[in-house]
This record gives sequence, C-alpha cells and structure tokens, in this order.
Amino acid sequence: MLFRSFSVSSILVPFALGTAIGGIATDRVPVGNALGHLFSSWLNPTSILIGVLAVVISAYLAAVYLAADAAHLGDESLEREFRYRALGAGVVAGAVAIGGIFVVRADYPQLFHSLLSGGALSAVIISALAALATLALVYVRRFETARYTAAAAVAAVIAGWAAARWPTILPGLTVYRAAAGHDTLVWIVVAVLGGGAILFPSLALLFRLTLTGRFQAQEEPEGQLEARGALGMSPRLLARLAVAFLIAGLGLLNIADASWTHAVGVISIAGFIITGFLAVVSDGLRSEETVP
Repeated sequence: MLFRSFSVSSILVPFALGTAIGGIATDRVPVGNALGHLFSSWLNPTSILIGVLAVVISAYLAAVYLAADAAHLGDESLEREFRYRALGAGVVAGAVAIGGIFVVRADYPQLFHSLLSGGALSAVIISALAALATLALVYVRRFETARYTAAAAVAAVIAGWAAARWPTILPGLTVYRAAAGHDTLVWIVVAVLGGGAILFPSLALLFRLTLTGRFQAQEEPEGQLEARGALGMSPRLLARLAVAFLIAGLGLLNIADASWTHAVGVISIAGFIITGFLAVVSDGLRSEETVP
C-alpha cells in the first residue's frame, strides 16, 4: 500500500505542476487572488497536455539516471530493464511533444507562434537535438553522458517556455513589475548563501560516501577511483574559482546598478555554489584515496 501511494503521488505531482504551468502559459490565470475560473484555468487542453508531458518526462529522466546507476553497480539485468524503459519513455515523450504542437496551436495560437520565433525557437531546437542525442547515447549504453543531455533537453524546454512568455508572467504583469527591490534581492542572495553553508557540506558528504562506494555491500577494487578533481581540475583550482565567483557576484550585486550586471552577479553566485561544491567533493575523493 505504501509503495502504491508513492507511485500515485509520483504521477500526480508532475501532472499538477504541468497543469499549473499550462494555465499560466495560456493567460488563464490573471493577477489577483481568487481570480480566473476555478476549473478551466487549470483543466484545459494545453494544461492537460503539459501535465501529461511532465509525467512522461519525469519517467524518462528517472529511467536514464537509474540505468546509469545500474551500470555503475555492474547489475546487467537492472541496467537492461532501465535502458528499455528509458528508450520507451523517450519515444513516448517525443510523440507527446510533437502531438502537443497541434494541441497548443488549436487551444492558444499566441503561445504556438511565440514558441516558433526568437529565443524560444532556439530553445525548442536545442531540446529536440539533446533529446535525440540522449536516445542515441542510451541505445549505445553511454549512460553517464546521457544524464547530461537528458537534463539539457528538459532545461531547454523550460527555457523555451520562459522565452516565449518573456517578459510577461501573468496577464498585465511583467517580470520587471513583479521583481522585488534591490535590497530585498541582495538579502535573498545572502540567505541562500547562508543556507548553502549548512546544506552543501551535507550534500558533499553524501556524494563522497556514494562515489567512494561506502553505501555498497562490497568494497570497490583498489585504485578504481582516480585522484582527479571534477572536470579534470584539481580541488585547489576549483576552490580558487569558487572564491573568484563569490567576490565577483557580491561585488556586481551590491555595487553596480545596471540590470545586466545584476544578471552576471547572479550567474557568478551560481558559479560559486557549483565550483565550491565540486571542490569539496573532489577533495573528499582525493582524501579517501590517500587513506591506507
């Protein structure tokens, strides 16, 4: 019974998220509380389409990632099962996406034309190419690389939706009008960094235990893990990059006033979080390998 509850929730959550995105994308959710139709704002052809697509994409991503984990563990039967599921879910996701073009065109032509112009069209093309590359990589059992291309395909879909709607979020409400003040944004960044100081060491420990085989019943063969940092960089270099990103991000967010400098500042803060996390994980892997 517990497993069935988890299964049902794993379907309902992405479906509900997709219907919410569909309602926003088709301007059926106006600004203000308790506005818009109680049912048709969320239950319409585009919302149902995006909800179904979200469920299929979630199953697709899960199968790709679990196939990579099974390959890493050396479980050939489990790898084979998830490989078939990844290929099947990928084909279904592509079919739903292609069929969805006609649904969106009939239900909300404005969104259809927005997706076929400007930056949204570029994101759609990138998503399609990344999805095809993922299917090819899964077919030839290059699961580790397939993880990144699958994530890129989904990220491009989200970027395409944002580009098609930009700068409008809700009818009559743009990103600039909805944005908080400069001081509020700065404190949000500070709060995120403070929370990251607590969260990321825990995540680094979890990744270290996973990558060094501490969660497995059998120990990995000696010398299997190499003392190299992430992306081929040493932990020391990653740490220096993290400090540089942090200084640049805080400086651009607090000193500069132009909107593009704030965007670069946010990207720099994200670079600090990523490189700092990779530095901690890489240093942990290296320290584990030096223990006799």
